[in-house]
Amino acid sequence: MNKLRILILSVITATLISCNGNSQNNVEISQQTVELPIFIRLARDNNNRIITMQLPAKICIKNNSSKEKTFLRMYYNYNKTIPTERKGGFGMNLFTYKNDVLSKIKNKKTKIEKQNELNYIIYSAHFIDSLQSLKFNSYIKNNNLLNKDTLHIGTVTEFKIKHKDLFEKLTKNDSISIQFLDGKKLGERVTIPVEW
Repeated sequence: MNKLRILILSVITATLISCNGNSQNNVEISQQTVELPIFIRLARDNNNRIITMQLPAKICIKNNSSKEKTFLRMYYNYNKTIPTERKGGFGMNLFTYKNDVLSKIKNKKTKIEKQNELNYIIYSAHFIDSLQSLKFNSYIKNNNLLNKDTLHIGTVTEFKIKHKDLFEKLTKNDSISIQFLDGKKLGERVTIPVEW
């Protein structure tokens, strides 16, 4: 009887410890729209042709665990339904944002202290085809006097109101992934859908 009681207590204790461990090892990732400018990049050889549109978003990574967490890299995953080699875009840029200043940082191994959070601004880069490029004619006409290859064209909120269909087409089924480490080995890769 004592052996059975010890066995039952051992199982209950192990279950409680494992449940407690899982709840403390949580990492929450969230994404929010920010009121920073959208950029369009024009071809250097032809200022009437748009190459990419870059969209800003805020990413918050919250470490709820009692241990330090490390992630290797953050990824922007472009619409997988687009039948192109580059899946609708390429890469992303990562920034910190303090006192209204964006500072570009390297997208590399980063530690998050226990019970702490890190906030970043990302800029995704969506390819614009020649048909989609027509939607940007008014912005490009204004640029002819400035002769720049990068233009600010308002915020995500403003662009969604003016060009809702194009915005949805460019961002549909996009997601953000973060690859975490488990000690020195690859651990969990957490993915969240992008929601504008």
